[in-house]
Amino acid sequence: MRLRLIIFILAVFAFLSASTGGWLYYYSYREAAFQRNESDADSKLNLLTRQFAAHLSEHIKPVKALSGIKELKKALEETNLETIYRANQILDHFASAMDLDVCYLMDVTGVTLCSSNRNAADSFVGKDFSFRPYYKHAVQGEPSTYLALGTTSSKRGVYFSHPVYDSRHKNIIGVTVIKSSIEFLEASLFSESKEILLFTDPQGVIFMSNVPDYRFQLLWPLSEKTMNAIVDSRQFGNGPWEWSGFDRSAQGVVTDKRGNEYLYSGLSVSNYPGWQIVSLRNKKEIQRQVTGPFISVIGPIVIFVSVMAGLLVFLLYQMAARELLRRKRAEEQLKVSEQRYRRIYHKTPVMLHSIDRDGRIIHVSDHWVEVMGFDRKDVIGRQLTDFFTEASKKYALNVIFPRFFSTGFCKDIPYTYVKKNGEKMDTLLSCYGVRNERGEILRSLAVSVDVTEKNLVQRDLEKAKEKLYSYSHDLEGQVRRRTAQLEAAQASLKKLSKNIIASQEREKELVARELHDHLGQVLTALRIDSVWAEKKLNGIDPKAGQRAAKMSDLIESTIQDVRDMAYRLRPRVLDDLGLTDALESLVSDFEKRSNVSCIFRHDDIPEIDKTLATTLYRIGQEALTNALRHSRASTILVELKTDPQGIVLTIRDDGCGFETDANGTQKGFGLESMAERANLVGGKLTINSAPDEGTLVSCKISLGRYI
Repeated sequence: MRLRLIIFILAVFAFLSASTGGWLYYYSYREAAFQRNESDADSKLNLLTRQFAAHLSEHIKPVKALSGIKELKKALEETNLETIYRANQILDHFASAMDLDVCYLMDVTGVTLCSSNRNAADSFVGKDFSFRPYYKHAVQGEPSTYLALGTTSSKRGVYFSHPVYDSRHKNIIGVTVIKSSIEFLEASLFSESKEILLFTDPQGVIFMSNVPDYRFQLLWPLSEKTMNAIVDSRQFGNGPWEWSGFDRSAQGVVTDKRGNEYLYSGLSVSNYPGWQIVSLRNKKEIQRQVTGPFISVIGPIVIFVSVMAGLLVFLLYQMAARELLRRKRAEEQLKVSEQRYRRIYHKTPVMLHSIDRDGRIIHVSDHWVEVMGFDRKDVIGRQLTDFFTEASKKYALNVIFPRFFSTGFCKDIPYTYVKKNGEKMDTLLSCYGVRNERGEILRSLAVSVDVTEKNLVQRDLEKAKEKLYSYSHDLEGQVRRRTAQLEAAQASLKKLSKNIIASQEREKELVARELHDHLGQVLTALRIDSVWAEKKLNGIDPKAGQRAAKMSDLIESTIQDVRDMAYRLRPRVLDDLGLTDALESLVSDFEKRSNVSCIFRHDDIPEIDKTLATTLYRIGQEALTNALRHSRASTILVELKTDPQGIVLTIRDDGCGFETDANGTQKGFGLESMAERANLVGGKLTINSAPDEGTLVSCKISLGRYI
């Protein structure tokens, strides 16, 4: 007893000594960690502010260069479709080359005339941004940089503006603006930080953060007057700007809504007065960083000393009681195991039985006697075969029993039991032998599974299969008859579609002839009269002469449009010179009307009838139109060739491609129209395409009945 007390006192003393040393080490290490964290945060903030200042000022010179481009000045001085078009081209090129969000040109009243996003849903064209500070400064001759949420696009960005002067560089006639997205800047500079980083405006509105939930919240509570000023500026949208929950609790420490404390550091960004980057570092997380090394170094020592002291105190006592405890547990486990085995054997819902070497039953489960309908006392000691039919009894005695007592195993043996009420039950029996030390089989443990219902179902299934075969044979005959009817209906529908398309082509030909012969002649006469009027008026009224000249040009343009419409409806070259020349003219016309290189290759094509030529021409026309509208291709190749089976028209582009379904097609009116035209002349249309791999449209038609 005294030795145990001494060991206990020594253990307590060792534990207190280790704990005191660990606490002193932990306290000094924690203070050093806080100081190191503060220094690292200041260094990181200095680096971030320099990087922010560099990124937020990188487009000052480009917007100045953009404002000096003569096409933009021309659009402001002489606003018409041509000058607007040229200015838009410059803005598109500028935005694409510098990977900008958008570039746009504003007149002196603040209305957007041209924009690189003019075709987008959030287009700036026609929008009045005269309320924006970057416009107000620029129109006064002061280039400006401005951070805000777009009122139209609802996207955050930095705006760079510069005044546009007239050709004499005296008067301000407009403003050029570049908007650069800050999403990349936020992701590249903030995302890797473990602490909370915020970029706030002078009032404390959080403009950027690596925690998305804090964006456009208020870092500190603001007065109603300040909130109204933020609403009036429309710099950050329409709100609401909720308070983030941060509050200053001590010098350099802030607390959130949940009471978590953060170390606070903030640094202003140069060239952006009042804007600053704020770093919030979780105080508990820093403490955990301190606690980790302490636990990994000092903790194991303290725990080791404490455990060793405890082991020395209880070692002798445990050694004395261990053997008795082990024996007691072994006896209890043996009893529990035996009870569990008996419970499982009797309560398992399957038929279990055991027989000795003479075939007499020595054990049966509760489920066995329940299913068979006997009492246990009427079963124990009797031969197992007494409960079999005669056929099963002979099979067991002559085949199964000798095999089992030789091998000690059998599986899925079919027997038929006879219950007490005389009812027969089909079973599958599996068993294995329990052997003694010499390997001799003493008894069996067998499981019988009732398969009576299964056998009945199997027999019914065989009968059902026979009926199903008969029904299937009758159904095949009905399907053949129905198929013949559908084929006849499909042939009629195909003939109708062919007549409709032929009628459409005749109507297009008639309209094209009317446009070319009648309307074209009338417009030509009008142009002759306008030229005559121009010559007469030049000597009398120069301004009227100019108006007559513009009228003449407009009539000439209309004549060309009428000719183009007539050509697209029904090109004369298809009727006069044939399919090859018509396709060559079509490709040439598409190349003139776009920036895409169009190439046409062909073999010597035999003469074909008008229907087939029109079909191939329309398929080529539709495929070229789809490629120019949707593929964004730089090159389109059209080939017209022959092979032993017929004539092949292929249109291939190097554009963006698209996803096709399992049959290699995609739903769409134009694609279905091409496929239907090919089908009506006995041809086949195939479309092969995949994203970023271009598109190949191929139409192959047999020439057997068209030459």
